[in-house]
Amino acid sequence: MKEIEIKAHARKAEDIKKLFDSLYGEGKPVHKYDHYFRRPGASVQALRIREHKGIIELTTKKTSTSEAGEDNEEYEFQAPLAEKDRAIMFFHALGYEDFFIKKKDGWEWFADDAHVELLSVNKLGYFLEIEILLPFDSSLKEAKDAMRKIESLMEKAHVDKSDYEIRSYREMILESENGIQG
Repeated sequence: MKEIEIKAHARKAEDIKKLFDSLYGEGKPVHKYDHYFRRPGASVQALRIREHKGIIELTTKKTSTSEAGEDNEEYEFQAPLAEKDRAIMFFHALGYEDFFIKKKDGWEWFADDAHVELLSVNKLGYFLEIEILLPFDSSLKEAKDAMRKIESLMEKAHVDKSDYEIRSYREMILESENGIQG
């Protein structure tokens, strides 16, 4: 699937939660634990194992970004949570190494075809993520329409474009762990 997404700093997380609760019903709790792997010496992740909703999702992404947000191609499959240790050993046997851990806790809503999440990420603060998934063969017009819908939801939440975050969580997490100010 092609993922059209914007993430933004949610400086007024309580207000945003109240708004989406009022529009789309009480947000469902979200708890995600992501373990990223990379090829030795690489500066980007190659694979992810996500613990979420009692399963693991194994994912690889082709990511591109613009000032408006991310445009990702994701390839993934699911397995029982009991297979997590075996999946980690499998990735290590293929030569991948541990890279970093990302923890997300918060709430999610569905606004028609848009998936909305308000999440606390590691020690970085709260973020509002809104994404729409499209088929790989979707047109440029469909992608632009999805982006406009996402931007409209961001405006509804009173999130200013200056709060949009184009850096990946990887960049922000690694900067914070190394004491680098971003």
